[in-house]
Amino acid sequence: MQSTAPVQAQARVESEARAWLRRRPAGVLPDALFALAIAAFAQVNLVFQLDNSTPYGPMPAVAASTLVATSVLALRRVTPLATAVIVAVAVAGPMLATTLTVTLWGDFLPILVASYSVTRHSERARAVIGAAAIVAGLVIVFLRNPESGTVGNLPFAAVPLAACLVAGRVLRARARSHSDDRARAQQLEADREDAIRAALAEERARIARELHDIVAHCVSVMVVQAGAAEDLLDRDPQRARAPLQSVQETGRQAVGELRRMLGLLRGERARLALKPQPGTADLADLVDHMAEIGLPVELTVEGPSQPLPPGVDLTVYRIVQEALTNALKHAAPTTAHVVLHYDDQSVRVSVRDSGKKGGSDGGGANRVGHGLIGMHERVGLYGGTLETAAAPGAGFTVTARLPLQADQR
Repeated sequence: MQSTAPVQAQARVESEARAWLRRRPAGVLPDALFALAIAAFAQVNLVFQLDNSTPYGPMPAVAASTLVATSVLALRRVTPLATAVIVAVAVAGPMLATTLTVTLWGDFLPILVASYSVTRHSERARAVIGAAAIVAGLVIVFLRNPESGTVGNLPFAAVPLAACLVAGRVLRARARSHSDDRARAQQLEADREDAIRAALAEERARIARELHDIVAHCVSVMVVQAGAAEDLLDRDPQRARAPLQSVQETGRQAVGELRRMLGLLRGERARLALKPQPGTADLADLVDHMAEIGLPVELTVEGPSQPLPPGVDLTVYRIVQEALTNALKHAAPTTAHVVLHYDDQSVRVSVRDSGKKGGSDGGGANRVGHGLIGMHERVGLYGGTLETAAAPGAGFTVTARLPLQADQR
């Protein structure tokens, strides 16, 4: 069987080459063309003395020094520090052995380009090292070349050099500022997307709670009433009509509530005859409805009643509805007592049922499910507390306390 090692090695080399191409600076080709143009013009300048430089030293050495200083500019963005050091060494290094010609295009222009590049494309420490190498090279040139080392040439060399160094750092700072702005904008966009996803998740959870409360209550009532009708059907068909009518009424109520919820989800708000969400003012109707379907409920209001925030008002109603539905489903036949207590800082609602006759815990062991979880989520949303407990003999109690001034979480 043919080995796959050469194929894998070739694929790895190609992958590394593509990675290098992605990482390389975008200006490599323009820099290479720029360096080639300067190198060619610098050599022509040496031959024809276009800048009227005073010739010093052997021409081959001057040409080689100029060629190195100009050609290395092709790497000014790839390795800016190495470029600055090589330019400084190429221009000033031979001066330590013999005096050579210093030209504008072959020596001073590469120095300016390398100075700008090292401060523009390097971190601060590397930029300082590169600038120091350039300055050291210029000092050597001024000390060793008679034509350059004059007082009149000092501003001519120092001012452009300082301008290139400062321009490089200023443009680098501006580019980094723009990069930071882009990164900040991307982070804000990501945060906005996270906030949208969190809001959608919270809205889905809210809709799920509402649908659970509606469906669980209505279906539980229908199941209980259908069972009662079945028990009466053979013994007393006339009495079986009442629970069957209750099943029909509850079913119509469930369908209406579901149609309202689904209409809201579809954006059909304008075409729906919407009614307000239920609240504490509807507890009396809820109690009467539960009594009609076989769960006698006593409602007690303690303290001066006061208007509640809409979310808290709905939460109190849903807790009572869920607790009574659980009592009807898990503890019937039984009775229940609802206590609504107001004070200055909070509202407390307690629902206690007498438990299943002959049961040990009033069905409490069977009540842990989505209903109680939904109660905890509703109460926690408004900074309240929820306590549920099964009585030792029989019965089950649900108690919720909701602060009146708490912000929605």
